Amino acid sequence: MNDTDVLIIGGGISGLSTASWLVQQGIEVELWEADARTGGKIRSRQESGYLTEQAAGILMNFRPQVDHLINQLHLNDSKVLRSKTLKRHIIHQGKLTEMPMTIPGMMASPLWSRETKRHLATEWLIPRGREPQESVSAFIERRFGREILEKAIDPFIAGTLASDPDQADAAAVLPRLTALESRYGSITAGILIHKIFKRRRVNNAEAFSFKNGMQSLTDALSESPGIKIRRNHKALAIEPTKNGWRATAATFSGEHTIRCKHLVLCTPADISAQLMAAIDKPISDLLESIEYAPLAIIHYGFDPQQIKHPLNGSGFLIPGGEKYAFNGNLWMSTLFKQRAPDGKVLMTSYLGGARRPEQAHWSDQRLHQALQQNLKQLLGISGEPEYQRIDRHSQGLPLYHGAYQQRMKQLTNKIESWRGLHLAANYLGGVSVRERIFQGLQTADKISLQLCHQQQVQPLNPPDGLLQI
Repeated sequence: MNDTDVLIIGGGISGLSTASWLVQQGIEVELWEADARTGGKIRSRQESGYLTEQAAGILMNFRPQVDHLINQLHLNDSKVLRSKTLKRHIIHQGKLTEMPMTIPGMMASPLWSRETKRHLATEWLIPRGREPQESVSAFIERRFGREILEKAIDPFIAGTLASDPDQADAAAVLPRLTALESRYGSITAGILIHKIFKRRRVNNAEAFSFKNGMQSLTDALSESPGIKIRRNHKALAIEPTKNGWRATAATFSGEHTIRCKHLVLCTPADISAQLMAAIDKPISDLLESIEYAPLAIIHYGFDPQQIKHPLNGSGFLIPGGEKYAFNGNLWMSTLFKQRAPDGKVLMTSYLGGARRPEQAHWSDQRLHQALQQNLKQLLGISGEPEYQRIDRHSQGLPLYHGAYQQRMKQLTNKIESWRGLHLAANYLGGVSVRERIFQGLQTADKISLQLCHQQQVQPLNPPDGLLQI
């Protein structure tokens, strides 16, 4: 007799999303979280009137499945949308410069040389790539030229994914662009074909947060009826049984062991590797090979009179060639309302990542000194911030580097050889909150199908309508 249908180890966004989708299908779920709180790195803090995010601050969504879940969680009324008209900037020759987001805008922008504009105009003539595994740098330079890579893609990869475009797998981190080339032979041609044939999504693409921050999402998931959450349960060991799996956790009151039909590991790769080491060394080794980038996130609150540059956009990213001490800066109080006290502004900066991993381990004093000097140069800031906070992550984001696709295919194939064992974590299928929710649904549907012959449940498939590009 099993104690539960499904045991999920790890109470971050991946584990909580998977659990929520499962209980919506009538499947019994228990979730273990080693910490005293669920939500993983997602955490919103209210201090001195400022609302800051420990990790993800924005949900960029184009998937109707995510809309479905937010509606199920009754969070629609608390959504705070980012304005679609906000400018986006990069640092160019030491100054903030608006970054155009459309091909016509790029063609008219002084950011690009005539050679780059010719490259953009003739991109549709460039043949498909022949390399089965191509880095972001190689892919973008081949299709658009070196200047687009250095000024537009490099800061995006380093600033939002904490990654290195020279090492990042293009198909893994730019899946929609590589798919356009694969399907149509050209990114420009693919975009035009979709517009001509009006291939639109059933929902509108949105960027948003919530009134009380991103933690509203993980809190709502944690409160989903039917999920049995056990906090302060640190998984010690897992082992296969005749009818499923047995897992043991360390708790304040001693060890706790249960049996389940399906086991889902939603922990960071190194923790999952430790759990798998005793039963499948090759899987453990593949998990151990996954690297993470360390991050330091610094929040500053200012009086707007201290800042000369108008905060009239979402913020800015920094190309590696500009040689500043940080990767990007978001103007949170411009992006979303009620992120700062009345008459104040909040900005968040990101340091470290694959570009400069050592920065995440600098002292607080050194971080503040380097960042404030750079912000003074770029934004004309005078004086000290009235509010400051540093959040550090020794394992900030997984890096989709090297032969990523090949290693993940090997990992997936080996996991599937174990009946009832599943992986759902941000080192598989994308680091964004959107992709964590979507992978949770995929995992839940897979488990549901496997349980169908034992339990009368049907896989939950919200209307897809998603243009797969």
